[in-house]
Amino acid sequence: MKKLIALLLFAAFMAPQAEAQRYKDARSYYREFYSQTRRIQVKNMRYVEAVAKGSDERRIKKFREMVVDQLKDSKRELSRVGAYKDDDVLHREYMAGLDMYLDAYENLFGKAEELLANRYKSIENLEAYYELANKAEVKALDAGYKIEKAEDYFGKTYQVDLRRDTVMQQKMVKLDEMIVSNREVTLEYFRVEAELQRLFSAIDSNKTDNLSEIIGAIRQASRTARTRLEDVEPLEDFEGLKEQTMYFLDEVEGSIDEDLRPMAEVYEFKYKDQDDLADAREVMLSYKEFLKEMRTEFFAVREEMILDYLEE
Repeated sequence: MKKLIALLLFAAFMAPQAEAQRYKDARSYYREFYSQTRRIQVKNMRYVEAVAKGSDERRIKKFREMVVDQLKDSKRELSRVGAYKDDDVLHREYMAGLDMYLDAYENLFGKAEELLANRYKSIENLEAYYELANKAEVKALDAGYKIEKAEDYFGKTYQVDLRRDTVMQQKMVKLDEMIVSNREVTLEYFRVEAELQRLFSAIDSNKTDNLSEIIGAIRQASRTARTRLEDVEPLEDFEGLKEQTMYFLDEVEGSIDEDLRPMAEVYEFKYKDQDDLADAREVMLSYKEFLKEMRTEFFAVREEMILDYLEE
C-alpha cells in the first residue's frame, strides 16, 4: 500500500515535467499559453462590453462567471505544462497572473456585482460600487501586464515571435477609457440628483425642519459636479454624456432660487397656508417628473454612445 501511494505521488510530481518535455521547440511550448490567452481575452471582452452597457445585471453576472470558469480551465490546463527546459519563468509568472485574474473576477468584481442593484439609490452606494470596480480593474490590468512581461521574456530568450491581438487590445483600452470616463460623469450627475431626492424624501416623510440646508447642499453639489466635470475629457466623438449632464446642472441651478427654495420655504414654515401648500405640491410633482425625464434621457444618451462605439 505504501509503495502504491509513493508511486502515485511520484507520478503526480512527474506529470507536469513529462508534459513539458513534449514540447521540443519553444514555439510549440509558447502556443499552449497563447491559446489560453486568446480564450481569456474573448471571454473578458464580452464581460467588459456587458459592464459598459450596464443595464442588465444578470447578463453582467453571466459573463463574469464565464471569465472565472475560463480562468480556472486555463489554470488547470497549464498546470500540466510545467517549465520549459528547466526555465520556469513563463509558466510561473503566467500561473501567478491567472491567480491575480481570479482574485479580480471572483472576489473583487464579485463583490462589486452585489452592489449593482442599489448603486443608483444613493451617492454613497454609487461611490462604493465604483471603488470596488476600480480595484478589480486595476488588479486585472496588473495580471495582464504580469503575463505580458513573462511572454516578452520568453520571446526574447528563445527567439519566438509572440502573437498579440493588437486590434482586440486597442479596442479593450478604448472601451476601458470610455467606462472610466462614463463613471466620472455618472458620479457627478448622481451627486446632484441624490441631493434632490433627499429633498423630496424629506418632504414626503414630513421631516421638513432642515429643508433650507438641503437646498444649500443641492447648490454645493451642483458646483462641485461642475468643477469636477471640467477635468473630464470624454473620448473624441463621445462628448454627449458630459453635455447632457452639464445641461442638467444648468437646469437645476436655474431652478434653485426660482422654484426649489420657495417650495421648500412653504413646507418648512410651521403655519402653512393651504393655497401656498397646494402650489408647492404642484411644483414638487412637476420637478419630480422633470427629474425622471432627465434620468431617462441621461441613460438613453449613455446607451446610444456605448452602442455606437461597440458597433465601430
